[in-house]
This record gives sequence, C-alpha cells and structure tokens, in this order.
Amino acid sequence: MAVISQKTVFRDVEHILGSGSGTLDFAVKGEDDYYTWNGVEDADWNVEDIARVENVEEDRFIMYPVGETFICEIDAEEDEFNHGPVRCYCE
Repeated sequence: MAVISQKTVFRDVEHILGSGSGTLDFAVKGEDDYYTWNGVEDADWNVEDIARVENVEEDRFIMYPVGETFICEIDAEEDEFNHGPVRCYCE
C-alpha cells in the first residue's frame, strides 16, 4: 500500500475502505494496491454519492459509488495524523 502524504486527487476510485480510527484506503481503477490516507479519528472527510456500504470487519467498512467511480480530493501533510479535508463524489 502506498501512503498518501501530500495533496492528491484521484479521478477513478472504484471503492473506499474506511475505518472508525480515521484511515481511508482508496482502490484506484487499474492499480493493484490501495492508496492509504491515515487520518485522525475526528478528521474532516466526506464521501457523497454512495450506492451502498458493506461491513468488512468490526470497525472497517467499504463504500461503493453511485456512478462508475469516485473522484477524491485528498489533503495530507504527512504519512499519518492528517486532519483533511478529504472529499469524494461522483460526476
């Protein structure tokens, strides 16, 4: 997994794996591994246009887009303890 540590925009996110501790993993179309954003528990992130949410584990969940993919605008300044914002939506 690649860790997001700077401002990043993904245009083809197939799904997002999230956790209650503030971690978001982005599955980008055509990529083999997730891109991980390590936020804090009360970080500012918002995902719109969600078709469905599935539980994966105790505190992990996966979000699927209404459209084919999400566009995600991610603000990060370091490998962990990021506060956001993270905004994901469909066009």
